[in-house]
Amino acid sequence: MQRLNSVNPETATEPAKELLQTVQQAFGVIPNTARVMANSPAVLESFLAFSTAMGKARIGSKLHNQVKLNTSETNACDYCTSILSAIAPSAGLSADDILAGRTGQSEDHRTNAALKFSEAVLESRGKVTGEQLVDVRNAGFSDGEIVEIVASIVLGCFTNFLNNVANTELDIPRAKPVEVRSTPTCGTGACSVH
Repeated sequence: MQRLNSVNPETATEPAKELLQTVQQAFGVIPNTARVMANSPAVLESFLAFSTAMGKARIGSKLHNQVKLNTSETNACDYCTSILSAIAPSAGLSADDILAGRTGQSEDHRTNAALKFSEAVLESRGKVTGEQLVDVRNAGFSDGEIVEIVASIVLGCFTNFLNNVANTELDIPRAKPVEVRSTPTCGTGACSVH
């Protein structure tokens, strides 16, 4: 059962009403997660601005979405994993690209390096080693692109955490589970295998 209110666009007050109309115009629908964010117009406005700005990232929409998929799997956010998987084709992701994002493993060397770096950032809470930075740089990523990978993770974490707190009801088909990493991830002191 959903634990935070979803704002009804028809009865919303300003500025939430206008922001939800912006979401409707941009996506053709208003995902339930946006309705939850609309409880705080400042949050929804910030999310829209952050998401729009990341559309201009040098890492590109495809890698940006793969990093967010990887983040969603790591954070066990069914809502985000499902919505990202559903919209991924419009961001240029194939079924193999979606799977790579969700599992954190890609046959493309550059993408694989970015996903491994993403996992390291999540696991270490950003306290990556010098070697991990060298690895991602050796894969061809500039400092600006590394910043964009971290920003993609942060954007993913925001929506993951909010949807996990809210237990946001799915309004899209649930993504099927995949076999993901077989390496332990430790972030809170307790290791678990994802």
